[in-house]
Amino acid sequence: MDYQNASQYSKRMVLENAVLTKSPEEIVILYQQLGEVECSARALGLACRFCGLAHVKALVENGANFTYTPPYLDSGYYSVYYWLSPLEMNDTLLQATFIKKVDECFKNVITVRGNNIKVLPMQQRVEIVKYLYEHREEVCLDAGELLFYAIISNNTQIIRVLKEYGVTFSKNRIINMSENGRGYEWFEFCNMLDKLGDKEYMEIVDTITKELDGKRLHYTNSIYWGNYNEYGKQYRLYKPEFFQFILDHFNQKKMNKSKHMKGVIDQNSVACLEICAKAGWLDMPRKRDEMIRYASECGRTECSAWLLDFKNRTADFAAERKKAEQKMMRELNANPNSVTEMKKIWGYEKRKDGTLVITRYKGSNTKVEVPEKIGSSIVTEIGNKAFSVYAKRLKDEQIDVRENITRITLPETIQVIGEGAFDSCPRLETVNIPHGVTAIGASTFLRCTSLTSIELPEGITKIEEYAFSNCQSLRSVTIPKTVEIIRREAFQNCGLEKVTILEGVSEIGPLAFSDCPLLKWIELPSSIKKIKNYTRSGQAPQTIFHKTEDVTAVVAPKSYAEKYCKRNQIPYVYKEE
Repeated sequence: MDYQNASQYSKRMVLENAVLTKSPEEIVILYQQLGEVECSARALGLACRFCGLAHVKALVENGANFTYTPPYLDSGYYSVYYWLSPLEMNDTLLQATFIKKVDECFKNVITVRGNNIKVLPMQQRVEIVKYLYEHREEVCLDAGELLFYAIISNNTQIIRVLKEYGVTFSKNRIINMSENGRGYEWFEFCNMLDKLGDKEYMEIVDTITKELDGKRLHYTNSIYWGNYNEYGKQYRLYKPEFFQFILDHFNQKKMNKSKHMKGVIDQNSVACLEICAKAGWLDMPRKRDEMIRYASECGRTECSAWLLDFKNRTADFAAERKKAEQKMMRELNANPNSVTEMKKIWGYEKRKDGTLVITRYKGSNTKVEVPEKIGSSIVTEIGNKAFSVYAKRLKDEQIDVRENITRITLPETIQVIGEGAFDSCPRLETVNIPHGVTAIGASTFLRCTSLTSIELPEGITKIEEYAFSNCQSLRSVTIPKTVEIIRREAFQNCGLEKVTILEGVSEIGPLAFSDCPLLKWIELPSSIKKIKNYTRSGQAPQTIFHKTEDVTAVVAPKSYAEKYCKRNQIPYVYKEE
């Protein structure tokens, strides 16, 4: 073979095959014949897992490294961490974002020319890790990330070696684990934790927490639902030992304390209530009395008795009565429409043109009416995450209210609805879209699982990504003729049964109507000129109806929509004239 004129793809395949079939000396000779080999990461990963230190050295000394350029992709976001290959590939680690389960680099046994090759003994892999660390700059090894994943896989020998070298988490990893809770690293982490048993969970989380420079782990709903989920029959959060562990290792400021205490009461766990009290969660009289009412309403007699006894032992009744009387007098004397009172309910900012943006809802009502004016200024915009449970710096009480909002009425002065404005309002059933609004922003109604209907007025030109994703009670929607584009996953995982798209829409993004199991009919107008499939390395293209198995499209003859349906084997019928 003429290696000098061979493509980089051919060189890479030759090198990967040689790693598993040739000696280190033969690999050195071959490498010299091949010249520069781009993307040698997989060959190096195979050597680390199945071949031994001599093979690894032969590759590294001739220029191999873990830099990985994803092939075949039009987007460069997806990669593979082949430097994870020395680790134990248990079920937990195999949930990692940058591991390909089907790749031989992450298997324990592979077959080469009819012979089975088993993964190297751990001691040999430890020696390889030492070598990789000593040459970490040459091989492009992220030692801090290797430590993180070694902890996740409970790979104690490799953890010990890395710690002996003084390896720590990167600043970015520490931030993602202790502060951010939004990036893929966090969601990957939560997904991997879900696979762990109680004891292993506590051991791994404890080890990771020790690497966070004295900080506690961030806390989000992903942690909560991973440990307390009736659908998944997971209830370990409220085992007293486990509950205490969570409070000790995760940032309590990010916890919805009311929701957690109600969960404690649901499980009738007096031991966990005692833990809540020691953590100061019942210090506020209003919060304490709320839990007493909840326990009584739910018929949890043991918790009710304990809470009443706690109140009798700790309450300063005279001080509480005086404070309540003072609050009542202030409320009786206040003008409900004054700017002072409005500030108690709404966070807002004034624009240069004098109009207002609602940035935060601070009220207690669950049927909400947004004012047309505050003072003399007109309200024209609902800001990003204004009603979302994922807005920053929310108090527990505010999260409780947002989770129970059922109706929101917007004034006709509204022109803009920001990204994620109503994200994860699980009981929101109805909201009106004013006629001046021109776009449904990204994630606007994401996870509004009780939203039953929505009327999209003419004038809207865009429906952004994830706008109605996971609206599982939404049964039908009509896309007005003014809409030009429906972005990716806009209606993913909805309860839609029928979708009508009027003439005017020209583009539909990837997976726009994916995972909608109830969807039977969708009208695709002749105005559509582009429909994008989702593509990913090693997978067949996924249509806009991926996992929407019973849908039939209504199309015009000889239209782009008809061609798309034919090409992707989607059932369709012609639109009646």
